[in-house]
Amino acid sequence: MLEIYLTGIKHESGTTFIMGGIAAAMQGLGYSTAVYIPAQTGAKYKDGFIQAPDVLFTKFMDKNVTTYCSYLYKSKKLSPSVFAAERLYMDKNVIFQDYMNVVNSHECVIVAGQSDMTTLFETNFNEEELLRTVASPIVLVASMRNATPDEMLDYLQLMKRKQMNIRGIIINGCPMDELKTTGRDLQKMLENNTQIPVLGLIPHIESLKGLRPEDWIEYIICRTDLEAIFDVKISKLSAE
Repeated sequence: MLEIYLTGIKHESGTTFIMGGIAAAMQGLGYSTAVYIPAQTGAKYKDGFIQAPDVLFTKFMDKNVTTYCSYLYKSKKLSPSVFAAERLYMDKNVIFQDYMNVVNSHECVIVAGQSDMTTLFETNFNEEELLRTVASPIVLVASMRNATPDEMLDYLQLMKRKQMNIRGIIINGCPMDELKTTGRDLQKMLENNTQIPVLGLIPHIESLKGLRPEDWIEYIICRTDLEAIFDVKISKLSAE
């Protein structure tokens, strides 16, 4: 079974778009793929139903990708005050059970993180503890639009000191005309200083409006190393 825990080094890293593209790409490559979201933030009510933005984008990419969410919150960030205000408290046992149900029924699973290791799921249990418990390889996402090279380096070094299971990092939001200069220089600097591989360089796209799912999926396939992300040889990619 293929599995990763995908999370940003900070909020607004573009994780939702990367996750949806990777999930749809793996589904298209023949893997039964699921996206599991322990806690979805930024949920909105529409036509009497509460909707999860990560789920909506993933389904827009490929309706055949299974999506599952344990808890939905309207707030964009989680905290004890949010749990109280929305009258919805998380139970780590529910999260573990839902996680195992998803993992046991799919060939490829992407667990969506909160982009903050200190995010509390319940008292004395935060995202870092969840990561250590499920032991999924972590793929980080960083955006050049809201994180400096030093911030990316500091975060990767912190994760190494914590001995987290980091598989690599995807750099998002690189100016198109700087992809082969600034982007590659950043990749070299991070890899040389941390020995953590950069698994993808994604150019900044000004607007996703009008973007067709098949175009974004092809973009992800071309701009990331899916085989390295999931640590598997993908025959369909090798044949292309």
